[in-house]
Amino acid sequence: MNAALFTKSTTGLILASGLIAASSILGYAQDAPVALGTQATLSLSGYYMTTPTGQASLGGHTFDMTAGNAVKMLNGGTATFTGSYQNAKAVYLLLNTANTYNWYSGSVVGTVVLTFSDATTQSTDLVIGGNLREWRVGAAGVVNTLTDPAAAPVWTTTAQASMGGGNAVLDMLTIPVATAGKTLTTVTVIDTNGWGALQMDLAGLTADFTPPAPPTPAPVPTGTGNETGNHNGDHQNTDKKTTVTKTADKKTDKSEQNNNGKSDNGGSNGNNDRRADH
Repeated sequence: MNAALFTKSTTGLILASGLIAASSILGYAQDAPVALGTQATLSLSGYYMTTPTGQASLGGHTFDMTAGNAVKMLNGGTATFTGSYQNAKAVYLLLNTANTYNWYSGSVVGTVVLTFSDATTQSTDLVIGGNLREWRVGAAGVVNTLTDPAAAPVWTTTAQASMGGGNAVLDMLTIPVATAGKTLTTVTVIDTNGWGALQMDLAGLTADFTPPAPPTPAPVPTGTGNETGNHNGDHQNTDKKTTVTKTADKKTDKSEQNNNGKSDNGGSNGNNDRRADH
């Protein structure tokens, strides 16, 4: 077997297998951490004794906590984030409130709006005691529990002494995308509360999406190209050339034999004639 052919064939198979594996990996959902940018001006370290840093994994998802700041919203404030996330699966928010006194329990104080490339939207109400609660859960007289399983603590620490101390949390709210196959373009968090000192703090945002898999690569052709236009189906071109050469040699050998035979016969005839003359 031609070693060069085997090497090229093996290399082609390895490359093709790698591309197929890559397309399979791309078929799974991925986190797209969103940087909160200049909207985030509230220092988390001023609230919490310890905070997540860098690209932090919280609740099984990655958040960009590099800046260490949160977006503060109150009395109708909003925060908007844009991007393009194909086949969006869900949005995850690190979201809590401050000054969440008991009289807010059960109140709708905000909305999260998802906007898609086809101009459709999906809205989720933020309900105190349902999917939203006080960040300083150790404080007295505040709503510090959740009843909606879509919200859960992913970071637990202690509040700064200057903020009253006690237990403190970062909760993650999960909002699944209701319709599959949509491209998410905008996430907007709106504080709809118009009274009191209630404040919403957004500490992190991640979009979960599935990028489209690339097409399956075509089989990689193998061979050296020696056969192009030269074979009759038996793929033995080199052997054929050798056979032709040998046939030519055989013809040459016969010609030499014939010439030698004629010379011999001529010589014999000449000798016979000489005998007759004598």
